[in-house]
Amino acid sequence: MLTVSNPDWYYAADSKLWDDHMAGTVVKRTPMLRASWIYHLLNPFRIGVIDRFIRQAFLHPDPQIGWLPFAYRRALRIIADKDIRAIYSTSAPLTCHLVAALIKKRTGIPWIADFRDEWFENPDLSMPTPFHRKLHYRLEQAIVRSADRVTAPAAVFLELLSKHEADPEKFHLLPMGYDPDDFSENHRWRDTSFTSEKFLLTFSGLFYRAFRPTNLLVAVNRLIKAGEIRRDKIKLRFVGANTPDDLGCHDIYDICEFTGFVSHKRALGYIAESSALLLLLSDQRGRNVVPSKTFEYLASGKPIFALVPPEGEVARIIRTTRGGIIADIDDIDAVALTFKQFFNAWANGKPVSRPDWNEISKFNIQSLTGDLTGLLNRLSFNQEHISNK
Repeated sequence: MLTVSNPDWYYAADSKLWDDHMAGTVVKRTPMLRASWIYHLLNPFRIGVIDRFIRQAFLHPDPQIGWLPFAYRRALRIIADKDIRAIYSTSAPLTCHLVAALIKKRTGIPWIADFRDEWFENPDLSMPTPFHRKLHYRLEQAIVRSADRVTAPAAVFLELLSKHEADPEKFHLLPMGYDPDDFSENHRWRDTSFTSEKFLLTFSGLFYRAFRPTNLLVAVNRLIKAGEIRRDKIKLRFVGANTPDDLGCHDIYDICEFTGFVSHKRALGYIAESSALLLLLSDQRGRNVVPSKTFEYLASGKPIFALVPPEGEVARIIRTTRGGIIADIDDIDAVALTFKQFFNAWANGKPVSRPDWNEISKFNIQSLTGDLTGLLNRLSFNQEHISNK
């Protein structure tokens, strides 16, 4: 694995998770020219509007572009020293694909480009001018056409990328999934607990501007005010680096709890303690998005309160696995009704949903990793066969 030694684009790190999952993996690291250094150099007085201009005008396809020359040189040295038979790049950041494309062009080694999110169609991507839009379109096109295979976690991503390439053999669905080892220690993972004193609804992860729990809290506040549920019988727990300011409305009944950033293992512990689990996606941004937490939620056996676009990919997964109940996050009445359904099921000691474990098992990460391994092996075998002719 080749990665960066001085990352500046993510706020959190879980060393235990790294140790658990990367044992036996050879990891090489290189420095990068950090975006923050560029800001300091070009904008020593750190005027915010100038920083934003630098970012939007020059740092493309993303602020990690300063890693490209260092990664490229180190990758070539690794290839010279080791028997590298295939390349796998994954985004974000998108710069990873540019590095891989240059390596493929130089060495001819077969390459899989994996897209965890959209590129050109991503509404959060900064493309301030027609020039930048054309630049990103052409870069995406070059990556798709140069890669030997393209993978993505959702079919809709592959459909978006296939505009550049007509060959369906190039595109492969590679869903995200769950690690069964995280859920094998205790059989309680498959048993929804009705013994707690409060109905505990847990959200794990970060809120985003386009999908916050505002309407959920508004709906719950209405139910409490109307006397349909008791405030002392519910708790909304938000696991991750969120704050009350991110809610979008006031927690007037003091029913919200914020844990701050915790390790992955501790986050799983919070999930295990929960009565139900919350997913949040807006129609504006969430139709094509499939949060990785979706699959850990499913593997936990806890019912999922899915406030997601009803016609989106996550909704399809929830229906297929019977993992929970879906409500439109923009429909406060529907949110209130569904919350009351979850609460009443908990109060009566009855399951609100009965998951289909055969469907859920399809997202076992060990099986999905086997699919990727098979794809890499076929590519390297074909390359070796061609070289021996």
